Amino acid sequence: MAETTEEKQEQKSPDIFHLIKEYLSTKAELTRLTVIERVTVVSSSLITDAFVAVTGVLTFLFASFTLALWIGESTGSYAIGFGVVTLIYLALALIVFFSKERLVDGYLNDFLVKRMFKRKK
Repeated sequence: MAETTEEKQEQKSPDIFHLIKEYLSTKAELTRLTVIERVTVVSSSLITDAFVAVTGVLTFLFASFTLALWIGESTGSYAIGFGVVTLIYLALALIVFFSKERLVDGYLNDFLVKRMFKRKK
């Protein structure tokens, strides 16, 4: 009976090694596919976000020119129109600069962390 038990152990040993090898291979493939999925999601997100950002900047730029020209036409001096728009942006920049720690940083950090770990459903 001792030989029978040893024979069974010898038969089980290759099976266990084969299963471990198969498990590690499957785990490596899963890891590779997960990395590919995340890179794809991040890449597509960056491309669409870049497009939206460029479109937003262009819209903002043309809206600024339109506002400056309208104010300039209303006041009779384009210099005054562009000066007023410049002062508006300067005021907004100062407000953001002095309140960024309190208002902007927390929201921006939360947004970026949620965006990075968002899973595709």
